[in-house]
Amino acid sequence: MQPLRVVQLGVGAIGREVCRLVLERLNLHLVGAIDTNPDLVGRALSEVLGLKEDCGVVISNDTEAVLEAHDPEVVIHTTSSRLPEVVHQIELAARHGANVVSSTEELLFPRLNRPGEAAKLEVVALDNNVSILGTGVNPGFVMDTLAVAATAVCRKVERIECRRIVDASTRREPLQRKVGAGLSTAEFQSLLAQGKIGHVGLTESVALIATGLGWRWERIEQKTEPVIAEHEIQTEFFHVQAGQVAGVRNSGWAMIEGCERIRLDLQMYVGAPDPFDEIIIRGQPNMTVRIPGGTPGDLATAAILVNAVPIVADAEPGLLTMLDIPIPRCRR
Repeated sequence: MQPLRVVQLGVGAIGREVCRLVLERLNLHLVGAIDTNPDLVGRALSEVLGLKEDCGVVISNDTEAVLEAHDPEVVIHTTSSRLPEVVHQIELAARHGANVVSSTEELLFPRLNRPGEAAKLEVVALDNNVSILGTGVNPGFVMDTLAVAATAVCRKVERIECRRIVDASTRREPLQRKVGAGLSTAEFQSLLAQGKIGHVGLTESVALIATGLGWRWERIEQKTEPVIAEHEIQTEFFHVQAGQVAGVRNSGWAMIEGCERIRLDLQMYVGAPDPFDEIIIRGQPNMTVRIPGGTPGDLATAAILVNAVPIVADAEPGLLTMLDIPIPRCRR
């Protein structure tokens, strides 16, 4: 069987990890890379990745030209969190006959908050006989897909709680900036109101869990607040004083049959002393799934995107969620 032809759209931090992994896979062939950053355009991808051997790919800013020249079977898309900002990129890939695996957080369950964009993508996917999937680590796996999968051994489920604590000081600079490290409380609230900081995708995770369990929600809500540093914290990128913002706490929940049956709690801040991921299922039987240290976000995000590629290439056409595909797995 010939390797699947893959184009990477977005060569930022996550996109570069994706490229490295695709180049390692025997079942995938990286044929193109696209980015609008003028510091990257025209450069050999191998140079940008720090590879000794040339992989034969030059980064381009002309998406349509790359798609036409290489006719990819799958585009891996890693450019932005908000669906309205990227829907045209995904549509363009689909119109060229490429399936799409995207890290856009709102694409995990787009019908919740972006029904208009979801309807457009459903039409373009069906019209061009391709599938489109949004996935990642969070959202995409730890606080939603894994929680649903864990209920496979339950006779009954009454409530699901997920907690994720991330030490943002171990993560890349854009994420530390995204959680507000080093800001004053007033600066944090201002940027939060503008949608420029904070986590994206928690309500989508809540909706995915509810849908996976067949629960109809009356409402899904969330709350975002700053985590304040209790002492001075120095990271590779930021110097946070006591009293400044160290990061963010995002809570999301669903009211179902008059009760709160899903509760997600995400804390991402620099200096978090005990990172972990935890899923608690109240039911028959009760279950707790805990990952000490937590799931390493950047490496794991690249991995789940790449591991989903063969599955999406074989999937039925349409706008998919993680509930619509077989369990992703690591395979070469």
